[in-house]
Amino acid sequence: MSSPEEKALKLARERLDNAHLKMAQQEIDGTLDELRAAFDAVSHAQRELARSRGEEYAIPVPIGFVPESAVSGPLLLQSERRTFLVFNAMRNMPDGRREDAGCGIIEFKHCSITKFGYPNDEALPGHPLYERGLLPYAINEVIDSRWDREMTRQNRVAFPNTPDSTARHFIVTFHDSTFECVAGDLVATLSEEKWTATAAALLKRAMED
Repeated sequence: MSSPEEKALKLARERLDNAHLKMAQQEIDGTLDELRAAFDAVSHAQRELARSRGEEYAIPVPIGFVPESAVSGPLLLQSERRTFLVFNAMRNMPDGRREDAGCGIIEFKHCSITKFGYPNDEALPGHPLYERGLLPYAINEVIDSRWDREMTRQNRVAFPNTPDSTARHFIVTFHDSTFECVAGDLVATLSEEKWTATAAALLKRAMED
């Protein structure tokens, strides 16, 4: 028999399919709001199913802005001590629209490992967490991360007394790429300076440490 979480996911997917059908049939009134709500329902149901199975899953991290979906333009600046991610940012508005927010800056504190590149937004369905709540054009956090646990196991080969990790696994999804890291925390800010000026200032900070 199907679990309550599996049934909830099935219903959420049916709701999303109906919303897509209405969009295709050009039933415009309220369709965009329903499409967003249905998509959120599917993501929530995916997370609940993964959680019930003891699997890792992704949740959104509300930092006040998200990557721009068409031209994200991310830049990673990383040294052994500092990790900065810069990108074109958008701000979610109460009516569901998004407006330009300038340059988004995320500093990942005590970052121990990063991945940056594949997949882009079209290949995101191939990501292991796509069916477990991972959102496109968003800042996500992985709960019960296997990557973090694997790093701890590797470290215990040389340092058997290594304690369980309290680090966090973040995933930032862009138009043409995806960024992942394991870090202690993140600090998010916005800059109204030009992109090149913002990047230059961050490069200076990264090199000063």
